[in-house]
Amino acid sequence: MAVLGARQGSGVLLRPELVLTSAHLFENGAPVEVAAPDGDGRVPCDVVWSGDPKTCDVALLLARRPVLSFRHAAPLRWGKCAGWQPMPRCQVLGFPQVQRYGPGELEAVQVPGTLMPLSGRMRGRYVLHTDHHPPAPVPGGSPWAGLSGGPVFAGPLLIGIASGDPMGWQHSSVESMPLTAAVDDPGFRKALLEHWPDPPAFEEVSSAYPEDLAYEPAYAKAVKAAYSRLEIFGLDELSSGDWDLDTAYLSLEAQSPPAARPGPAEPRGRIEDLLGSRPRTVLRGEAGAGKTTLVWWLASHTVCRTLPGQLAELDGMIPFVVPMRSLAARGITSPTPSQLPKIARLPVDRPPDGWAGRVLEAGRGLLLVDGMDEIPQADRELARKWLAGLLRMYPRTRCLVTVRPLAVGSNWLEQEGFEELRLLPLGDEDIQSFVAAWHGAARLECDRYADEHWAKRQRKRLDALEQELGREFRRNDVLRDLARTPLLCAVICALHRARNGFLPETRWELYSAALNLMLATRDIHRRIHQPEGIELTVDEGRQLLQRIAVWLARNGRAELTREQAVRQLASALRGLRRVRAQGTPQSVLMHLLNRSGLLQERSPDAIQFIHRTFQDYLAAKEFQESDCLDELLLHAAEEQWQDILRLVVGHCGRSEERRLIAGLTAAADAAPDRATEWPLRALAAHCALNARYIEDEQYAEVWAGLRRLLPARSERELHALGQDVVAAVH
Repeated sequence: MAVLGARQGSGVLLRPELVLTSAHLFENGAPVEVAAPDGDGRVPCDVVWSGDPKTCDVALLLARRPVLSFRHAAPLRWGKCAGWQPMPRCQVLGFPQVQRYGPGELEAVQVPGTLMPLSGRMRGRYVLHTDHHPPAPVPGGSPWAGLSGGPVFAGPLLIGIASGDPMGWQHSSVESMPLTAAVDDPGFRKALLEHWPDPPAFEEVSSAYPEDLAYEPAYAKAVKAAYSRLEIFGLDELSSGDWDLDTAYLSLEAQSPPAARPGPAEPRGRIEDLLGSRPRTVLRGEAGAGKTTLVWWLASHTVCRTLPGQLAELDGMIPFVVPMRSLAARGITSPTPSQLPKIARLPVDRPPDGWAGRVLEAGRGLLLVDGMDEIPQADRELARKWLAGLLRMYPRTRCLVTVRPLAVGSNWLEQEGFEELRLLPLGDEDIQSFVAAWHGAARLECDRYADEHWAKRQRKRLDALEQELGREFRRNDVLRDLARTPLLCAVICALHRARNGFLPETRWELYSAALNLMLATRDIHRRIHQPEGIELTVDEGRQLLQRIAVWLARNGRAELTREQAVRQLASALRGLRRVRAQGTPQSVLMHLLNRSGLLQERSPDAIQFIHRTFQDYLAAKEFQESDCLDELLLHAAEEQWQDILRLVVGHCGRSEERRLIAGLTAAADAAPDRATEWPLRALAAHCALNARYIEDEQYAEVWAGLRRLLPARSERELHALGQDVVAAVH
């Protein structure tokens, strides 16, 4: 904008009424006005602070009314030079003498150039060498007169204020006052904070790659698009089930693991409070505990600079989300920095060469490694070495790793400065908060109804269901214990709505009812008949999904390609004649992706279950139905298979239960050490507790074996027992 004081200059609008410009433009008592190209005429201003033109040539003006509306403006970003290499593609904006086309007629100029960080260092100035031919001299002054106070940008970052035309360069350079020098002045800083209490933090410009700064807004937009939406189980009768993450996000409670020595309990609190003081964290949590939701929430809010105060240090960082399931499916074991932006397959162009490495080198990277348990156990040590090497190369990188509780050892990344947190089960108040949030999101569905009378009835029904379920949770201890993770709490909310209040009583009944809801009633509720020309019964859909789930389990994967999925479905269709007559394996896969609600294609050629819990449940059912319990028992000592073993007992008949528990007991008896024996005893106890029929002799044998090892010697051992076994022990 133009600044009109004792001399004409230029300026930049910090807020609708706050202008930054040069101090040497003003004299005491002279009136001051500013005018913006898109504004409403000249606006009178008061000089609220002015520095010494020789040492701090900046001034703050307060306009007597807003100069422009900031309603749709992107937030102003501040930068500082942190390197010494020349930086091309910088620019200065303003209204210089050289751009006049008539007496008193101002016209804006955009002067591109290369910033030379060392050229004015002794005098505390930046020097911009212009890219074009220098302007012709003018009588009695500089052709750049009027440019003083104009903003100097490196990419999108405001780094300085134009202040002069250095002698000897024949008007080919423009000098500027660094913004950091102005903010370092106590008087300027006090005046600034008085009128702008929350100015932006400085971002470092440390390389000769301003194209990085031009690319980063596009990357941020892609991250926001990819991670600001979340599927909420059961909220898809009228839509895709894709909801704004802030609607779905629930602040979770976490705790540091107990210390090895006796003492006061470790502090617990909301995850946002605990993460803020931990630059590197391993976050452990059960299936469905909300680990991935947290990763997505962090990524989307980091790029938008909208994190809460506890996490303000992360605002504006560049998040790299690394879903480990995708690495395993694509055969990538040690991604390089250049691969990090591509792993999540974001909808954005290729970054400039070397961009990710420069981000990490500058300490601006936030590495979010999601699901370390979703790669084969044999590959986890290689993954640890990759991560450790990357962080040693770029030591200022902040990092969060999510993993299931028993997937890696307690000191897995301790040498790299990681601290551990574990997500706690939802407390009673959290469950009530989740119920309110879920039904609040469900009420948003009603906005899509064309019939407002019907929408009003549905909102009223949801209000009643929310109150009824809240009362049921307060009354029913068993139901509360089933709802200790966000996933299962969402499943209960959905089933309560679909069944008009009738709820299952065990975990297996809960999963079975959820699958029925997705496979049978979903399209009925949406009045869809034979989509894609295919109609599946619940059992047919389950059989097909089981084949995919068991293939993933056997291959240690959480993701597969379309080609791999089609091959598994082709094998399953050999025994499903009615389905085979309706379409090809490819069309059946398309139907399952579009209509089951249980499979999703997060990126081209990468298919996965909506949640690992459903994958494990269906794989367990397939192992039981295909008489492959012995295969499961062969893997009983492997952490990645133990969730399937915990679930398979709910599918078993009487003889199968006896065989499964006997196999686990025999494996525990043959275990070479306590570390191997403990999880096998815990699994056997879990299966014994949940078996529908078990003879007293076998039940006593299971508990005798476990009691020989009690008490638990570590948090890891205690966690392996599970809540049901711990309750039985006590």
